[in-house]
Amino acid sequence: MATVSREDFTCAAATNESAYRRITVPVLKIDAGPGPAVALMAGVHGDEWEGQAAILDLWHHLPGILRHGTVYLLPAVNAEASLAGTRLSPSDGGNLNRAFLGQPARGYTESVAAALETRLLPRIQALVDVHSGGASLRYLPSSVITRYGDDPYDARLPALARAFGLPQCIFFRGGEAGSMPAAASRHGVLRLSAEIGGGRETSGGLVERCRDGLLGCLSELGLLPGRPLPRNPEIRLYDLDAPAATLRARESGVFIPGVELGQSVTAHQRIGRMIEPARPDLPARALVSPQAGTVVCLRAIARSGDGDCLFQIAPALPLDSLSSRY
Repeated sequence: MATVSREDFTCAAATNESAYRRITVPVLKIDAGPGPAVALMAGVHGDEWEGQAAILDLWHHLPGILRHGTVYLLPAVNAEASLAGTRLSPSDGGNLNRAFLGQPARGYTESVAAALETRLLPRIQALVDVHSGGASLRYLPSSVITRYGDDPYDARLPALARAFGLPQCIFFRGGEAGSMPAAASRHGVLRLSAEIGGGRETSGGLVERCRDGLLGCLSELGLLPGRPLPRNPEIRLYDLDAPAATLRARESGVFIPGVELGQSVTAHQRIGRMIEPARPDLPARALVSPQAGTVVCLRAIARSGDGDCLFQIAPALPLDSLSSRY
């Protein structure tokens, strides 16, 4: 029988209106005896809802079925941003996924990151960290494998991606020292991520797929009894490592996409346009694909500014080719 305890932590989140405000980050610990310790996390960015809803479901469901190991559930790890429905922390404008900068922690966001790095990451062997496109982007639902720096290839990651059960997996490299992948790397923690949905909305279907993916990962890691959940053996690996994969706006305007998520495009194909309705004298500016591939990410907000991400277009590879790309 699993034992359940709350191990919340609180962080100061002072504002001009509240000098001594504190925010509680909810953490549920489910201990079912010997086995790996795993964290399931969402809400690093507060406007990414699919993972938050899925882990909240598991908060109520998982204690009754876990039979091995220990699971930490963090449905809203940036609780302040989740409560506000914002990507960044309202009190200090911090991006939690770039705040793992060590001590001293400067402000709420770095305090949350410091608590995760000192109180959670040393306890676990694996982490599944669910993201989405948030308010500004929509993603083709995908598991995500990130290589940080010179980390060696980890052969467990393709199996974990298959266990998540989505037919797509995105791969890219991350080099920011303050990122979550960097923090996991420092502690030798196996990490899989996901990008599921976005656009300041969600659906029951996406939440269910995310929840089942998390259960599939726990099964793959040996924490759930019985027969493993169905997995997807045929996964397309989308390589976002190339700089050409991301197309950004070069000026402000209204973004009119001409393709859909999941659509295949050719290099230099016209895939959208930028217009300026308040300046009818300006001609529409064509947007062309930087390379051949599949549209895995699409901007969800029409009004766009210089430098905004509009598309991510990536070629597909077999998942098993990942070892050669490391």
